[in-house]
Amino acid sequence: MQVIKETSCRASIGVKRMGELDIRPFLEAMKKKYNDEDAEDRTSELCSLWEEYIKDPGWHPFKITKIEGKDQVCLT
Repeated sequence: MQVIKETSCRASIGVKRMGELDIRPFLEAMKKKYNDEDAEDRTSELCSLWEEYIKDPGWHPFKITKIEGKDQVCLT
């Protein structure tokens, strides 16, 4: 999650099928920060982590808070 928060790109992270991630946005984000070999390794690690999150029905990737009376969406 921290890596996603640190990246400045607005990549869309989509779900191909229920519980299966599309790794392309993760790989594109990691290639901007690391060399190709490290990017592939980190993408694999990050996708595994997100797959575990997706399996947890209690996990929510976004948190909605009120700031000055307006709803703000943040990554948890």
